[in-house]
Amino acid sequence: MKKIVIAGVATVIMFIVLRFFSEGLVTDYSPSGIISFELAKNMRDANAMMKAVGVKPFQINIAVDFLFIIAYCIFLFLCCKAIMNKYLTSISKTIGLIFLELSVLVGVLDLVENIAMLITLGGYGSNVSVGISRWSAIIKFSLASFVILYIIITSLYFSFLSKKKS
Repeated sequence: MKKIVIAGVATVIMFIVLRFFSEGLVTDYSPSGIISFELAKNMRDANAMMKAVGVKPFQINIAVDFLFIIAYCIFLFLCCKAIMNKYLTSISKTIGLIFLELSVLVGVLDLVENIAMLITLGGYGSNVSVGISRWSAIIKFSLASFVILYIIITSLYFSFLSKKKS
């Protein structure tokens, strides 16, 4: 439990730090800051955002994001592992293992997304690098939401069971 709390605190701290580094990224071309850049539809849109914001602020934000990835992936992984350890049946443990693996996949997708954005920001971008970033982000956000929902629902379930036994 102590590791989960530490990872959770690290995640919150990194989120706050990222918010600080994201302040200058919001423009008419990138209304959601770095998320707009992550979800750019093509190289033309990415170029418009880079021109409006500048390359360096995006690069700095992505560099900090690498630390955020480590923090939130460890947090999600530890939460899923703790939940998985509470299961009694093999089917439940298998479901827990799937979510444990999904929490790692979220981080891998975030890494791929960041690398694709850095390629674009480095002047080597194309519709391919922008597309890789976009689809990695879409899948990452979807899976992360799914994993977080799983953690919340199962945590509430186990909390309810423990209160019922008392």
